[in-house]
Amino acid sequence: MNGTHGVAAPEQIDPRTAAELDRPALAELAGLLGDALGCQVSIGQPPPRQRGDVLSFPAYDERGRPRAVARWASSPESAAGLLAEAEVLAGLETWGEGSVLVAPRLLALTRWRGGTLLVREWRAPSYPTRPPSRQERHAAERAVAALGTPADLDESYAELLRSDLLRLPPSPFADRLSATLDRLAARHDLDHLPRGAWHGHWAPGALAAAGDGRVLVWGWRRFAPNRPLGFDTLHFRLAELRALPRSAGAGPTLIDEAPRLLARWHGRVVPESEGVARLLLIELAARELREIGVRQAPVSWTADWIAPMVLDT
Repeated sequence: MNGTHGVAAPEQIDPRTAAELDRPALAELAGLLGDALGCQVSIGQPPPRQRGDVLSFPAYDERGRPRAVARWASSPESAAGLLAEAEVLAGLETWGEGSVLVAPRLLALTRWRGGTLLVREWRAPSYPTRPPSRQERHAAERAVAALGTPADLDESYAELLRSDLLRLPPSPFADRLSATLDRLAARHDLDHLPRGAWHGHWAPGALAAAGDGRVLVWGWRRFAPNRPLGFDTLHFRLAELRALPRSAGAGPTLIDEAPRLLARWHGRVVPESEGVARLLLIELAARELREIGVRQAPVSWTADWIAPMVLDT
């Protein structure tokens, strides 16, 4: 691999599924990653039950330590997601300079075997991983919200979300989400809500304390600008609720807790907190429809995402 992000791609062939990536292919991938890392690596099998057609391959050095993750997309649609992730990781090297955020570095972005290949650090330089304190997490949430540029906030958030919903595969659930958004927009001026960037997967498993008040954050592939302030705070609490033994009904609970969670959000007043919680649930429900589909959704899906919006909005 030549340079930090650019590499010389091997001969391209048709996209393949995980089952068709045989040992020679994985050996070839190990060689590419070894060039990027400057050391010999071995490639682990992708974890089971990965969503969509993006496969993640962990890379280990000779001592068995994780060094990098290679993510390979075999379709143009999934490749677009990797390109967006690469843009975020590259941007964080500039946006996050001097902030409390520590993010994995982008090591390479190229074509491989007919698909798009992204290589990033395993997480970041190795730190003893412990959960960040609430104060550290709140500081990181402020830093994430400030990422990007003022121009990112020029577009109407309501129209952005409405367009995303219209692109969903037709289903009664998608229709309900659109109707719920229309009702929220009739009650609130959605474009006057305080807005900033959204990490997109702000959960306990995506954060760790990095020392000196900094927070190690990974899982940036769903980062998005121009979202209501408080999305990450609410998303973190929702992840906690869904981890409880009885997670059904996490959505209604989140709505009930939203005024407390967003009361003077990190020094700023977040109006219409229950509405912000419902908007987050719409975003996440739309994500589930795109990535899983109605037929494969878990049993609690309707109770968590649909009921609190459709029945109470």
